[in-house]
Parts: sequence; C-alpha cells; structure tokens
Amino acid sequence: MNKNYRIITINGVRGIITAAFVICGLIAGFIISPGWGCMKLWNFAFHQSNYFSEINMYQGILLWAIIALSLYALNNKRPLIGFGTCQGLSKEQIKDIMERARTSQLNQLKEFEIMSKKIENSDNEVKTSDVEDLKEKKEMRN
Repeated sequence: MNKNYRIITINGVRGIITAAFVICGLIAGFIISPGWGCMKLWNFAFHQSNYFSEINMYQGILLWAIIALSLYALNNKRPLIGFGTCQGLSKEQIKDIMERARTSQLNQLKEFEIMSKKIENSDNEVKTSDVEDLKEKKEMRN
C-alpha cells in the first residue's frame, strides 16, 4: 500500500467555504487571469488593425484555452513545468535490492524442497500402511 496518499476532509460550513475559496482561486489563477492577459495582449497587438476586431473577456479565455491545449498537444510527453525531482537509486541500493531478491528466491526454493520432502514422506507412509493393510487382509483370509 502506498503511504503517500493524502486525504482531504471537509468539516462543516467553514470547510465548504474554504474549499470554495480554493477552487475559485484556482479558477482565477489558471483560467481567468491568463484569459484576461490574452485579451489585453490581443487588443493591444491588433488595436490599429482593420482586419481584426477587439475581443472580450470570454473570447480571451477561449484564446487562452486554445493556446494551453495546443501546447499540451504538441508537448511530446515532456512536461513544460516539473514539480519535484526524480530520484534514482544508487548502486548500493540496487545491490541491496538484488541481494534481498536472491535471498527471498533461495528461501522459497528451500520451502519448496521441504514441502516436497513432506509430500514424499506422506506418500511413503501411505504406501507402507497400504502394504501392511493388504498383508493383514491376506492373513485374515488364510
């Protein structure tokens, strides 16, 4: 089980208000603000142009969505922004893991050998008891 799971609990009205505040902040920070910036940039760049009209806030958000989704689609599976670090294993850690795997495998083999010997012994006991039973039956017949 992964011990890095985070559980979010919302308790009462204060929790609901806090969750709503966080969601509104995320929407404002990742959707509305960049949309407003795209709207201002578009209107500034094409202010004197007769070919393009000015856009409103809704169209700025749509322009931002087009830009963001295009960057995501053309990303080639490489993240533009990375959070955290990728930690590789050192040589000692790899050796330790391999050694534990070998000892685990050896322990399993030993257990299989012990179990197979027990099964063979139980088969031999059954065979010898069967032979003794047959001898007794023959003696009783005679």
